[in-house]
Amino acid sequence: MLLDHFNSFTDFQSVNLLMNTPVAKPAARPARRARPQAGGFLPDTLVETDRGFVQVRDVKAGDKVYTFDGGCQEVKSISHSVPRLTTLVHVPAGALGNDVDLMLPSDQMVALELATAERLFDVPLVMTRLISLAGYKGINPALPERMARIHLKFQEEEIVWAESGMLLHVAGDSIDSAFRKLSLAETRQILASEDGRALALTGMDPVSTEEPSHLDQILAPMAA
Repeated sequence: MLLDHFNSFTDFQSVNLLMNTPVAKPAARPARRARPQAGGFLPDTLVETDRGFVQVRDVKAGDKVYTFDGGCQEVKSISHSVPRLTTLVHVPAGALGNDVDLMLPSDQMVALELATAERLFDVPLVMTRLISLAGYKGINPALPERMARIHLKFQEEEIVWAESGMLLHVAGDSIDSAFRKLSLAETRQILASEDGRALALTGMDPVSTEEPSHLDQILAPMAA
């Protein structure tokens, strides 16, 4: 039975048809750029290979590089990055075993052979960020620059011989490290104990930027 009103036979569009009609998808957001890797070598840094000391820019995958405790290890791969700015640190000749003045990235991990650290942790060396050594043996921050970095990759993390006598860390795939890494506060306290005096710094005291270290209780009897 038909209804007796004016819109009984009005045209209409099927709901199913509307559901099947493709709807424009929102434009995909551009992929976030990967952050540059920390550490790495400046291209002119010398590392010891089986053919002598060569600049990192001349090292190729498959080359053998001398490491602290693993002998001569093969470089598995090499990658490059160009951070927007690289904060540099000036390392005077002889400060860390290097025979010439150097400019190195402030976040480069360096290995130190210190008697105090060996007594505390029973390890032959410890690692710290280069910036933590500011004020030690003339090491000081320098103006940032836009500089390329070269990242070596071995089978696992290594400490390599560089610049005639420095020990520089090359990270592995794991976040964890087999080597003892010192915080800023621990580095300052151990160096102060090693020298028998507090480090003379201009301006702020970096130790105050971190929580007190557990080394306070350990180093106190040594200083007495």
